[in-house]
Amino acid sequence: MSRPGRTAHSELAWPVRLAPSASIDVPLQEGGPWIVAINGVPKARVSSDVARVLNAVNGHLQAAQIAELLGPAWTPADVEGIVRQLAPTGIFDDGGDRNRTGPAETRLIQFRPPFTVQFTLFNPARLLEAMRPGVAAVMRPAGAIAALLLLLFGLIGVFIAGPGMWRLLSTPLPLEAYVYVVVAMFVSTLLHELGHGMALTYFGGTPRRIGIMLFYLSPAFFCDVTDGWRLTSGKQRMMVALAGPLVHVFLGSIAMAAQVLLPESSVKDAAVLYGMICYAVAVLNLFPFIKLDGYVALMSAVDIPHLRKKSIDALADVVSSRILGSRPTPLNQPLLPWFGLASFVSGIAFMVIGYQRLVPVFLQLGFAGHLIVFVVLCLLLVMVAKSVVRFFSMASRNGSPAWRRVLVVSAGALAAAALLALISVRPVTVAGYTYSGGELRVVAPLQDSGRAFVPGDHVTLQSQGMIIHENLGRATIGNQPPSNAMAALDTIAPVALAGNNLPVRAYPSELDSGINLSPSGRAEVTSQQETSLGEWLWDAAVNSPLWPGQAGQATSGGKS
Repeated sequence: MSRPGRTAHSELAWPVRLAPSASIDVPLQEGGPWIVAINGVPKARVSSDVARVLNAVNGHLQAAQIAELLGPAWTPADVEGIVRQLAPTGIFDDGGDRNRTGPAETRLIQFRPPFTVQFTLFNPARLLEAMRPGVAAVMRPAGAIAALLLLLFGLIGVFIAGPGMWRLLSTPLPLEAYVYVVVAMFVSTLLHELGHGMALTYFGGTPRRIGIMLFYLSPAFFCDVTDGWRLTSGKQRMMVALAGPLVHVFLGSIAMAAQVLLPESSVKDAAVLYGMICYAVAVLNLFPFIKLDGYVALMSAVDIPHLRKKSIDALADVVSSRILGSRPTPLNQPLLPWFGLASFVSGIAFMVIGYQRLVPVFLQLGFAGHLIVFVVLCLLLVMVAKSVVRFFSMASRNGSPAWRRVLVVSAGALAAAALLALISVRPVTVAGYTYSGGELRVVAPLQDSGRAFVPGDHVTLQSQGMIIHENLGRATIGNQPPSNAMAALDTIAPVALAGNNLPVRAYPSELDSGINLSPSGRAEVTSQQETSLGEWLWDAAVNSPLWPGQAGQATSGGKS
């Protein structure tokens, strides 16, 4: 941000001062940017001239006095313009407490929109500074050669494990294998975040804090490396962002290389599964359209802070001007709206994939599972509602005619109603099956016994894998009445546990086709009755155990 020209009078009441939580962070290297931060979170990069103004704003001096203090090249309008431009960041005191002095302490619990809550554990600066010599050794040619050899051994391990990887992803595994993987992933997530911190420390930055966060309701570690924005080099900022995925690549390579030496056991299965997950996490983190490490690396490469927000705002501006008739904002980067579109679509795609993979599992857990899904859906609806209100409010401020906004809202409501009425679906219930002595039964947990399956409903028999559900055969719900029974846990979860220890409602069924059926597995029951999307949604709601008077109903999914 450079010195602005003359602008209108500032809305802030002079004299102004910085908020207690605001800070002006000096560059890490000569010629680097100054960072304006709130509670350690960067809000803007500014030039040294702007930093001089901000350091002079102390709550006692008027704009004219600050201009005189800075020198003859400055005018009161220059000072007021800088303050006005930075006011939206929230770095100035709102006048609530003029008696406070000094910066506020970093809060132990912080919220990051839309779905992230961070719990600070400690400041890792001293620990990471002590590890700096080790990082420096890895950065030498010998260290790079060793890392490449480790990656090569890992890839050889992947080749050797090849056929077994499909089995691990498509069949239930022993409980102890999952325990090993969960513990290893917990440690590797911490090492991933320390990797970011070590890279930042190596380049001269200071990680502010490390802790545990709820990221879209999933627990994870975090390391605050926002100090990296003070680095002059974009390549260095990219390396800080990519250090975490590289840690997962190295850990996955170690696991894949080590499993070659292990005998067939749950430990070997856990090592292969852990290695695959590490590689997958590294690749996923490189995806640039979600706020992951790949996005931060891209943002550093193109040198546009808050790239995703700016691009989505640019997309909203284009849509608003074309559809709502608002005044368009001139674009300095014409590709921003396209990146915003990719980010917007990617966010929706991630949520849809998450729904398809996780919601059916949660809905089989009865009341608790339905409650979790309901809370998540409510949060998503609130987020969508806030975004829509913000979009139309911004269009209104930019001159959108009221009649166009009313017309668009009405058309959107009519389109939604039409989709609910016209799209037809066949309800699909995720259940399980047991097969013994030629007798096939489709089962659903008693606490979530589901909508009553009726004779003639089509059943797809599948393997109960953690990721892959391989089709094994087809069946049809029989005419005999259902009964209560006990079934293996792997009828609802990809966990191999000895014995039948799950109370279920069992529906005798007729096997139509299938070979090499396992004694138990996953089943998808497709209703014969076709219904509209709106009716299916209503039926799913009233049959949920959360609905008043319902003791527990089926988990249903829809396929058009």
